[in-house]
Amino acid sequence: MQNINIKVVVQMTGINENTLRAWERRYKVVVPNRAQDGRRLYSKKDVEKISLLWKLVQKGYLIGTLATMSLMKLKKLDNDKLNSEGHFDVSADSAELPVLKEQVHLNTIIESLKKFNLESIQHSLQKARFELSPQAIITDLILPLLREVGIRVSDGNLSISQEHLLSSLLRDHLGNLYQSLSPYDYKKKLNSKKVLLTTREGDLHEFSILLAAILCRIHGFETYYLGPNMPVGDLAQACEQFKIDAVILGLANLPAQQEFISASDFIGELDQLAPKKIQFLCGGAAKVSDTAIKSGRKFLKFATIRDLETFLSNKM
Repeated sequence: MQNINIKVVVQMTGINENTLRAWERRYKVVVPNRAQDGRRLYSKKDVEKISLLWKLVQKGYLIGTLATMSLMKLKKLDNDKLNSEGHFDVSADSAELPVLKEQVHLNTIIESLKKFNLESIQHSLQKARFELSPQAIITDLILPLLREVGIRVSDGNLSISQEHLLSSLLRDHLGNLYQSLSPYDYKKKLNSKKVLLTTREGDLHEFSILLAAILCRIHGFETYYLGPNMPVGDLAQACEQFKIDAVILGLANLPAQQEFISASDFIGELDQLAPKKIQFLCGGAAKVSDTAIKSGRKFLKFATIRDLETFLSNKM
């Protein structure tokens, strides 16, 4: 059977329609055909994959882990049984399937968040600090966790209050992780570049720049984390004081009524005030005009934290 519409797919698989749309948009789990009027039309193979994905997610796997797997691997994973510790057994034939410590912590935190069990979340985050490297905590635990929680909030399986509770706990743990990384590792790694991280004045979104600051220290940069909400004049002064080589800015897309200064104006003013040798690295959804930088300095915009991490790994 071909050309199955989304209403029938929902009935056949049990998946929520909003969840399916989110999976398609974020993970490209399937790419349905389109009718002339734009309606999605699914094949029998699409429906089989969606059904398996939904079943495995109910078992505790995260869609970000499953999305790129072939139909054969998904079928094999569906046949695996839970062992006495509550994990999935993996046979020699399926050793590449990701039953990892990161996965266990992800599942535990999601299930604990559903129950508002903050003590369990704290315990899992503390345990992850001992079991995982700092880089794995960021790239293999925190980033997938944030994506998963975002999807579950958007499809109604988690509330905004639960999302905010998790963010508060994560902020504390990430702050401790940042402080635990030696600020002098750059001397051991012979990396003399100095990096400063903040957000523009009026922007209180510090989560992404805190993650970025941790990655900077992991890669051995001399890192100065100023937190969010930094006036442009004070930022320029700090750049001169510390002889900064690069500024990493979080540029959230703020509602007009909350915006103290636009991203373009902030970048433009900083361009005029900061030493010309400093390169600007920016992430976030705020738009920056192509004419904001007039000095010709190096200016790069990153779509994701992972893109920044790749750039840092090449030592800028």
